[in-house]
Amino acid sequence: MSARGRSRKFKRVGEAAEGFLDSRFGNALAEFEAVKVWPEAVGPSIASRCVAIGIKSGILWVLVPNHVWLTEMTALKRKLIENLKIKLGRTVVKDIKFKVGVPKRSR
Repeated sequence: MSARGRSRKFKRVGEAAEGFLDSRFGNALAEFEAVKVWPEAVGPSIASRCVAIGIKSGILWVLVPNHVWLTEMTALKRKLIENLKIKLGRTVVKDIKFKVGVPKRSR
């Protein structure tokens, strides 16, 4: 095995593991994190009514309680994407799609 491409500096185990995970699962982890930080990014008032249920290919899916909320959240979409970008430190969410519905309770 050649030393080409390897750094001659030693890394701490945590740094090496983080680098490995980021290279293998970086986008998936960032997307998971986007769903996780949704309540912080939107605030308690919105988070209590609108639930991020998943993300795929940079599109965050959010359940809203009714069509009034759907309209309101659509109007706030750009601001919400910017808040998520600030919380995550990079652009992970490219768009948000809202759907009227009630989240299923976890069992």
